[in-house]
Amino acid sequence: MKETIKALESWDEASKCLKLIGECELTLDTIEADMNLKINDAKTEAEKLGKPLKDKIKLLKSQLEDFTEEHKAEIEGKTKVLTFGKCGFRQSTTISVPTKKIDKVIANLKKFGMQNCIKFVETVNKDVLATYSDKDIAKVGATRKIEDKFWCEADKEKIRG
Repeated sequence: MKETIKALESWDEASKCLKLIGECELTLDTIEADMNLKINDAKTEAEKLGKPLKDKIKLLKSQLEDFTEEHKAEIEGKTKVLTFGKCGFRQSTTISVPTKKIDKVIANLKKFGMQNCIKFVETVNKDVLATYSDKDIAKVGATRKIEDKFWCEADKEKIRG
């Protein structure tokens, strides 16, 4: 059911309107805080209930990996299909670039013509662009938009009493 809203006719009514907004916001704050507590409690409970299962899965996977490693020669291809699933080995490749040597690696990539291995992230820094004149901003194909946006802020401390 939608509540009918009448036009405000005085600053006193505007102040009362802000009070109602603040009261609603305080109630929402309480609802959200209660919800977050319940969510955190549920996560904690789920973690507590799930830990033994996660530990068991980890142990069983370790046992399965050890067994499969010992019997690797019996696997045709990379996967062994079993009654209740499959296991095996999958080739995994990673490239390691030590953080301390990143500049050296990038220099070498450039030196050996491997620029396609270098990521370049370009974006517009709007904060810096805002320091330029409207003419300069327009010159590069951007625009400055200025508008008066309404705002209001209920004083929740006063409303709380």
